[in-house]
Amino acid sequence: RTAQMSASGPNQPANVRPGGREAEVFNDDIFSELRAAAQVPDDFANAGWDLEQLKHGGGKGGTLMARIGNLYIIKELSKGDHAALLEVTSSYGQHVKGGESLITPIFLHFRDIRTGRMFFAMRNSTGDGPFRSLYDLKGCADDKAIMMDGKPVKAVHKRIWNVSMWCGKVNWTEERLRYYEGKQLARSVEFAMTAAQRSKFLEALQRDTAWLASQQLMDYSLLVAIKEGPQGSFSDGDLQGYRPLRRELSDGRETVIYASIIDILQKWTNGKKVARCIKACESDKATIPPDFYASRFSNAFKERSHAAAADEAADE
Repeated sequence: RTAQMSASGPNQPANVRPGGREAEVFNDDIFSELRAAAQVPDDFANAGWDLEQLKHGGGKGGTLMARIGNLYIIKELSKGDHAALLEVTSSYGQHVKGGESLITPIFLHFRDIRTGRMFFAMRNSTGDGPFRSLYDLKGCADDKAIMMDGKPVKAVHKRIWNVSMWCGKVNWTEERLRYYEGKQLARSVEFAMTAAQRSKFLEALQRDTAWLASQQLMDYSLLVAIKEGPQGSFSDGDLQGYRPLRRELSDGRETVIYASIIDILQKWTNGKKVARCIKACESDKATIPPDFYASRFSNAFKERSHAAAADEAADE
C-alpha cells in the first residue's frame, strides 16, 4: 500500500500536527479508523513531547523516543522499519479490527517535514511504574529482565572486545552480574493468571504470531510488566486504555500483568539471512525465519503461562 498525500495535499488531516510541527502522514485512512475505535483523539500527539528532546530507549536500546504522559509513545523509525510499516499497514489494520490482539496498538505514522525524519506513535502498553518486574522476552537466549524487585537492570553485554568478561565471572562487575542474573531469570520465568485469562491470552498470541509470520516479520518481543499492591490499588481509571490481567490474591493483595507484543517491524531480509549464517555457532538466538520464530514464540509462552493458584505471585 502506498502512502497518503504529503502535508500540503488534500488528505492531510488539519488537526494532526505531531509535536506542534508540520508533518506528512501515511495511511491515515487506516490509522484514523484505529484511533476512532480506541477512542484516541486525532490530535493526541500534537502536544506533550518535543522532537528536539528525544531520549534513547525502547526494545532495541538505541531507538530515539518520547512519551506523551503515560498513555502514548513516539518512536523514530529507521529507513527499513518505515518501509516495513508502509508495507504491512493495510493488513495490520484488518488484523487489529478482526479480533483480539496483544500487539501494541499503532495510531499514527508520519514524517516530520522540517527534518525528514520518520516516526510512529503507539499506545504505552504498560503505563507508568513502579513495576515489581519488567521483562523483554523472545522465547530464546535473548530474553532479559529490564527491572527486578522494583529496580532497573542495566544492560552490560559480554562483547568480544571485553576480554576480561570472557575469563570467568570473577572479573565481572556488579552490574554485569545483575544483568546476567536477570537474563537467567527471564529465561525461566513463568506467569500465573486465571484460567479464563490464559485462554484469551493464548488465543490472541496464536492469532498474532500467525499474522506476523504471514507478513515475514520476526525478532519481536513479549513485553511483560508486573505490578502488585493492596486490593484496590489499581482502579479502573488507572487501567484505562490498557488490557491488564488483573487478579486478587488470598492475602489481601492484587497483582496485574501487562503483556504486549512490541518491536514488530523487523522483516526477514537478506541481511537477516546473512546474520543468521554468521551466528550459526550460537544456538537459540532470535535471527531465524519468521515461521520458525512465530512457532517458537507462541510455544514458549504457552509453556511458560499457567492457571494460577489462589495465592500465587504473577511471576515465579
